[in-house]
Amino acid sequence: MHSIAADITQQWRSPMLRVAQLHLPSREEAEDAVQDTLTALLLLEPDSFDPAQAKSYLFGILRNKISDRLRQKYRAPLSYDEAFNDDLDQVLFDKRGHWVDGVAPASWVNPQQQLQNDQFFSIVDLCVHKLPAKPARVFSMKEFLECEADEICSTLGITKADYWQCMSRARKQLQLCLHQNWFDQERAT
Repeated sequence: MHSIAADITQQWRSPMLRVAQLHLPSREEAEDAVQDTLTALLLLEPDSFDPAQAKSYLFGILRNKISDRLRQKYRAPLSYDEAFNDDLDQVLFDKRGHWVDGVAPASWVNPQQQLQNDQFFSIVDLCVHKLPAKPARVFSMKEFLECEADEICSTLGITKADYWQCMSRARKQLQLCLHQNWFDQERAT
């Protein structure tokens, strides 16, 4: 189990750290959440763990570790300026606006569409990159961490109305950005 854990740690530590940094206020807290997650891996019985399921297992535990920390942090409400003053770019994207390795959505296996998919995801990257921090955090918890609305509201200390407003705002901004930068461009060619 030790060599498997070392391989899994090497493969998934950086992607988990980037996700944790998106949601936690400091690198130290993100590091702690990732370390707690990897420690849980080491505590497993060797026969009870399927390495093929490492991603879902690790990110499931990480989600809980992040949620626990966020519940403590977001008990007090943030001002509007504080809530929208994060830099999502540095966590998810490189200097050219492309997904950081390990964070990008998985590509489909069809090789004929790979180039088109890569181009599409580059546009998605740019669009997500443009979201304000609060809607980006709510959207990523819903779509990347697969949290339920009640859990997001509880964790971030927001109302259901605020949750729906953030999700609506994120979806509308992503839709507009994708239409301007992908779908309208695709029709023009």
